[in-house]
Amino acid sequence: MPECEYMLRIVENNPVDTEALARMIADPEDLHLVWPAAENPFNHDQWRAELDPGRGTRSFFVFRGEGMVGHGALAPLQGDESTVMVRFLYIAPDMRNRGAGRLLLSLLEVRAKETMGARRLILKVRTYNQRAMGCYGKYGFREYSRDGTLVTMEKNLS
Repeated sequence: MPECEYMLRIVENNPVDTEALARMIADPEDLHLVWPAAENPFNHDQWRAELDPGRGTRSFFVFRGEGMVGHGALAPLQGDESTVMVRFLYIAPDMRNRGAGRLLLSLLEVRAKETMGARRLILKVRTYNQRAMGCYGKYGFREYSRDGTLVTMEKNLS
């Protein structure tokens, strides 16, 4: 797999702009992979509730140059202030399999550590999303629980 040959940056999506998110994740299959419980067509109220900064969630758009190419969110884990959940990861199709996913995880990890005090990241992925599972594994996430097709993975940041 070729290395990521470009720079990505993340910009906090606050106030939350679900219109831009809906335009970016327009493909129903991608929407299902990003969030299997997401309503289709895109339900702005559902996404606003999940990305609510008032609950501590931080949503980020990913840019390559001036073009928006992805999204990721960080949410504090209730009852465990040292753990942050990585959610709603999306990379544009033309950026996939080129290291962009791992670069996005790296950018989110830095934000989680520096601004949220994270010492551990967790994420959830479905077994049918093999591309994402492979990316997460290459970035250092390890499976620690499984419930049917739902796999929870963790990465210690110490």
